[in-house]
Amino acid sequence: MTSIDRFSHLIFNIYEAFTVALYLKEKEYLKCISCVTFSKGFDKGRLLSIEGTLPGWVLKHGQPLIIPNFDKDEGALGYYAKNEEIKSFMGYPLGTEGVIVIDSKKKWVFTDKEKKILGGFASAIIEEIEKEKRYLEAEEKIEELNTGKRIFTLFNNLLNTRISVKEILKECASISFGDIGFIGIEYNNDMTIYEIYGAQEQNFLNKRCQGCIATMVLEGGRELLLPYDSGLLKEKPLFFHEENIKIRQFFGFPLIMDDITFGVFGIASISENKLKDRAIPILRDVSMFFSLYYSSLLTKKAYERIKNFEPVTGAYYFSRFLRILEEEIKKEKRICVASIRLNVIDAINRNLGVKFTDMFLKKVYNAIRQCLGNNTIITRKSGGHFYALVDIVERSGTKNALMILNKIVTKNLVDEKRFEAEHIIDSGISFYPEDARNIWELLIKADNTKI
Repeated sequence: MTSIDRFSHLIFNIYEAFTVALYLKEKEYLKCISCVTFSKGFDKGRLLSIEGTLPGWVLKHGQPLIIPNFDKDEGALGYYAKNEEIKSFMGYPLGTEGVIVIDSKKKWVFTDKEKKILGGFASAIIEEIEKEKRYLEAEEKIEELNTGKRIFTLFNNLLNTRISVKEILKECASISFGDIGFIGIEYNNDMTIYEIYGAQEQNFLNKRCQGCIATMVLEGGRELLLPYDSGLLKEKPLFFHEENIKIRQFFGFPLIMDDITFGVFGIASISENKLKDRAIPILRDVSMFFSLYYSSLLTKKAYERIKNFEPVTGAYYFSRFLRILEEEIKKEKRICVASIRLNVIDAINRNLGVKFTDMFLKKVYNAIRQCLGNNTIITRKSGGHFYALVDIVERSGTKNALMILNKIVTKNLVDEKRFEAEHIIDSGISFYPEDARNIWELLIKADNTKI
């Protein structure tokens, strides 16, 4: 029993009442926080309207009210589900926050003396309510601090690869009463879902989104905190139009690096649970941690790409290609190396310029991948000389693929009436271990074996 409930029982016994109830204001209504009653029709969960009820009148006017001979419709009381034949009523305001009401089945039981005594109780109850408020605020603050500490520990574990991002999203959904948590990262002017919790991953993970609720955060570069059953959530999907979830509420936070928004951290509700407003500051801090984490991750990936891939075509640097080739030979598996050499690259560069040459080299790189397979590892040694570690290990299949490649590259230049068809491109292949048993012999063999 709380201290407020003890006050209710004390007043109930002193006044020999039929019902004693304490109400606090909640927006435009009064909510019962404590009651003692003989009535089976008293509805503690009912919210009383401030307008049109006697408890509401007491709060609205800030004055005590005594009706010693109650002859009104009991609907004016608001808290009974049936007629109880109430004969007396007294209400006393609890400051501007609420009201205490007492009624009886006897007439003339409430006088100015009882009103004065009730005023003393009201002052004590107000003090107790304030104490409980401060106590709850302190508890919530401690909970926030503990939650913040827990989140910090989770990110520390994430950096040490002890947990996944999904586990942090699960924790964030839990503290905010959400059902779905996700991370989206910008890619080619769209947003790709990197991580998701609370939904079927196969339906959302790595999917691209555009023109939806989530991308509004990315486009606007600021928080998007939508209320429960927001009209915007009814107009737009969270990710894409064919999704099979109905979002009821959404909190979205931008991921920012150097004042540039590059991603989104979002929490959504799909149930009757409303998202917890008090969780917003914590989620805001989490978005900052995610910003740091993903900016570091993306920077590392960019560095790895710069370190391993040459910028013109996106092919591996030759030194990296040699290391990969060496690792494959150590496995003692049969492998195939193709050599593709553009004989007219100097003439292309001289006659058509660097810009056209770079564009053409990129086309050749894409054509090699198209003809030899997406798993092919490609390098550009110099100029127009490419090598490829081919996924096809049958000699005839590789030869056919290279013949198609030669025709594609030749046709591309001849159609533009830039060069004659002959001697535009040479290609050859070699196999480990039958053609050569070390890297350099394998490459030389490929250069000298024309198809």
